[in-house]
Amino acid sequence: MWFLHVLVVTAVLQWSVVTGEGQADQLTLSLCRVWEECLEKAMVNDLENSELGTPEAICGDFLDMLEKHGVDCGTLLYPEEETAGVEQLLSSLEPLPGDEQQQQESSSTPSDGDETNKGEGGYKQLLPHNPPANTDDLLRSTHFDDCSEWYTAQSIFGSIASGVFSIKPAHVNDPISVYCDQTTEGGGWTVIQRRFDGSLEFFRRFNAYQDGFGDSSSEYWLGLDNIYRITAQNAYELYIELEDWSGNVKFARYSSFSVGPGSDYTLSVGGYSGTAGDGFCLSFSSTNNGMKFSTRLHDRDTSSLSTGEFYGGGWWFGSSSLSDLNGPYFRDTDGFNDNNGYGVYWAPFTGDLFYSLKKTKMMVRPTDFSTRVANMRQGKK
Repeated sequence: MWFLHVLVVTAVLQWSVVTGEGQADQLTLSLCRVWEECLEKAMVNDLENSELGTPEAICGDFLDMLEKHGVDCGTLLYPEEETAGVEQLLSSLEPLPGDEQQQQESSSTPSDGDETNKGEGGYKQLLPHNPPANTDDLLRSTHFDDCSEWYTAQSIFGSIASGVFSIKPAHVNDPISVYCDQTTEGGGWTVIQRRFDGSLEFFRRFNAYQDGFGDSSSEYWLGLDNIYRITAQNAYELYIELEDWSGNVKFARYSSFSVGPGSDYTLSVGGYSGTAGDGFCLSFSSTNNGMKFSTRLHDRDTSSLSTGEFYGGGWWFGSSSLSDLNGPYFRDTDGFNDNNGYGVYWAPFTGDLFYSLKKTKMMVRPTDFSTRVANMRQGKK
């Protein structure tokens, strides 16, 4: 299948350019043969404006990737002829501009290093530069933008499963480890926050929330900078799954979600639907939408109180809040009262201001995911 051919070779390219960029080996020559096919495709199809998930769109991405890594197929295949380069073919496809200032901010050294986790299981890991031994290894050596792209790749090879994967969003230097939920509402979700047993402390300072902490195979917070980078590369939606101590599961879904750049990481969210209630209070003056991210010792809310201290945990607080999913984790289900304060907090779930939830999961997905998957499946027929 030509479509599968391009996808697999594209994945191999992402590995090969790390281990031997610019080397005219047999693999590079094979890639250039696919380049020839793509040029033929470009002569009769509009690659730039093709529908997501179609062979034309995959081919356009493939040509763009060759250009990005400096693979000059025209010279390799036709050394004595002048050929039109990939750059000319894709001159109208402009990447997202870089944000050098933001990268400098995100690389600053945290003041409380014990509260961040960049080691094993953290979010700054490099993938091993070893050749993939099989299809599964090949996929895991590939740097996708988010879990929706992992879903697409898995579906091509017939094995879709949730789990821990590495992704590399645009303008992020190193791959980051995330949990991919491939079952909820069609899959393709990148989990940005997860809690289920209280094993991880969330009452941390701003730098910890900025960089991320925890383990993607367990409880974790992905990090404001990573969340910003992910949601800046496409239009995203947010899905929040919540569970109480009686096993009741509800959800809050927002059709638009993004986090602005540091140091404010302003929340932009809209289009609520679901069963858990609108904990971001979109229709109220005390909405979380448009609020900056606050933690203890980093007060960016619109209240006279230090809300990071008052609610306990980092969140997008305004003058008040009916939610804080990063609040203290209470296991004593008989102790939910104002004497203890707010816990893992989404007030509309029960209507009880002091009820602390058992499980939370916040995850994002591109808004065009369903269209992309539908087009891909149509292309298989």
